[in-house]
Amino acid sequence: MALALLAPEFAMLVQFGGIEVAFAFLLLYLKPTLLWLQAKYSELEVKLFTAYLSFTQSASTKPSVFITQATFCCAALAITGSMAFSFSFFMPALLFNSVLI
Repeated sequence: MALALLAPEFAMLVQFGGIEVAFAFLLLYLKPTLLWLQAKYSELEVKLFTAYLSFTQSASTKPSVFITQATFCCAALAITGSMAFSFSFFMPALLFNSVLI
């Protein structure tokens, strides 16, 4: 019923062919949308896997590098009193350390 408001041709399909025909044509009608969603999902999977690999291979996952950078971040927080400043200044180096080295 709600679909008939958005696509009136389905009301005619239900009238002449029955609900089965209307559902079959609904799947054909939604196929481009489903293909688009599958492509976006695949892109998201690739991006998440790339982010996972870059994080696991980052130098920041090594304990000595992490402790050093976290110490400097905490020192900046203690000196300036600004969490936004300390994180914005030191966290990019922590997150993108493998790119910088």
